[in-house]
Amino acid sequence: MKKYSKDNLKKKNFLKILIIILVLIVLASIGLFVYVFVNKNIVYEKINDNAKFVSDDEASASMPIIIDNVLVGGLYDKKWVSTEKFYLKSNNKSNIEVDIYNKTGKKGKFVVESISQGSGTTVYSVTTNTNFVDEYFAIPKNDNANAMLIPAVQKKNVTEDDVKYVEKVLGIYRLFNTTTKVTEVYDVTLSQGNNGKLIFATNQVGKSIGVYSAVVYVDNNNKPTLLKYNYVRDTKDASNWPIYSFKFIGDLNLDGTSEIIIQETKEFEVKYDIIEYKDNKFKEVLSSVIK
Repeated sequence: MKKYSKDNLKKKNFLKILIIILVLIVLASIGLFVYVFVNKNIVYEKINDNAKFVSDDEASASMPIIIDNVLVGGLYDKKWVSTEKFYLKSNNKSNIEVDIYNKTGKKGKFVVESISQGSGTTVYSVTTNTNFVDEYFAIPKNDNANAMLIPAVQKKNVTEDDVKYVEKVLGIYRLFNTTTKVTEVYDVTLSQGNNGKLIFATNQVGKSIGVYSAVVYVDNNNKPTLLKYNYVRDTKDASNWPIYSFKFIGDLNLDGTSEIIIQETKEFEVKYDIIEYKDNKFKEVLSSVIK
């Protein structure tokens, strides 16, 4: 009889735990759906805004970082300086030598002739690089270093594994839109011995609810990490939804680890993001918007 009572008690305790788990799952699901319908736009990204808080002395001595004639910030002794801080404080806005890189590597040494504010908050530069078709980034001149020893290589074919990496790392975000369409895949090198791939993905048109765009990095151990994710539930608001695409990979601050530069394209604006890999984490450290 005692044995029967103990078994019964165990069963009751197990049922209680199971009921609690099921209730928690139901509450979490309800909370998730409420979150989705209340928030029409869901964004995942990690940002380090230290560049906004460098000292005035550091900002005044900083040198420009430029992408396609747009100032995205500055550098001082490997420290990032925000666009606003550079523009307001830096003494290096004209007659400054920079190294310019295109998609394939170092193009050469050029001169920044002027830096000035355009419409809105966008800050533009004029350089002696006269090829306006060739996309580029410019960093402070360094005759003894190369910021792009190994350029990114775009993969011609998308594999099933690429799709699986995206689906795995999206996790709970897949509840919002269950489809996956990989648009671009690149082999990239962050640092010596640290090779991986960069995957850009979105949803399949006309399937599931809403639209999303995502950037995923897969390391050489096949571990995927989500860098950026943006979901819009109501496609009528898609003008505020960015499509992510690859720009460059290069060691902009010459610290031994390359940064990833991506472009966010919306209907009425373009944004450049510089994403740093540090302490095993990816964080956006600089950006600039063109409207």
